[in-house]
Amino acid sequence: MSDFDFEKWAKLARNDPVEFEKERKRVIEETIMRCPPHSRQRLIRLQWRIDMERKRCKNPLQSCIRLFDMMMDFVHSEGGFLSALETLKRIGTSDTVPCMKSGTKVIPFRTGKACMK
Repeated sequence: MSDFDFEKWAKLARNDPVEFEKERKRVIEETIMRCPPHSRQRLIRLQWRIDMERKRCKNPLQSCIRLFDMMMDFVHSEGGFLSALETLKRIGTSDTVPCMKSGTKVIPFRTGKACMK
């Protein structure tokens, strides 16, 4: 979103909060609809969760803190972003692939002449 004009949005939020909210929702929906179809449902659910967290908050600072905590959970929790990166790192240095949920291992196919026999 290289054409984002912070000053314009800040002024709109100060002068017309209802219109700001309407425009914010419109831009978010347009952004989600530009994403690949296989990602849209997940993004819609994530946005719904963000909106519900914001609604539960009494003020913008509390909202910011809650969303920050949500983001940190996504990054640091078990099965989160860092965990996924560690799994990819292990895959890159191992002959077997650990499956995160079942505990089973997938053995990769061999390549080359040995496979042709």
